[in-house]
Amino acid sequence: MDIVVTSLGEKPRILMNNALNGNHWIMFDLRGHRSNRDGIGAQIEVVTGSGRTLYNHATTSVGFMSSSDRRVHFGLGKEQSIKSAEIRWPSGIVQTLDHLAVDQIAKIEEPRSRTFPLSATSVVPH
Repeated sequence: MDIVVTSLGEKPRILMNNALNGNHWIMFDLRGHRSNRDGIGAQIEVVTGSGRTLYNHATTSVGFMSSSDRRVHFGLGKEQSIKSAEIRWPSGIVQTLDHLAVDQIAKIEEPRSRTFPLSATSVVPH
């Protein structure tokens, strides 16, 4: 991930990550329908191919007078696969996605109702 840092009375600083270290990642770009449009407050649990469980949530507030990308980022290290991802939307809907590819921005739409068939069409690779 790249970072932009601003300080009062100074020029912004851009820190670009140019490392090619072989580590993997996935980002979730959430779109709410019953919940808020950006999925703020959604909780995500990712289970990697080796069985490691990672947790994160959708937010833009990370500190005093700052914000971050609304997309939810998971650094996976050397993990090359994701067994499953569970999204708990603010509306109460729980969505499970299986066998996601790594190194992508997965565009996930909240189902419009609590009873829905899960399909691969709910993930749009970037």
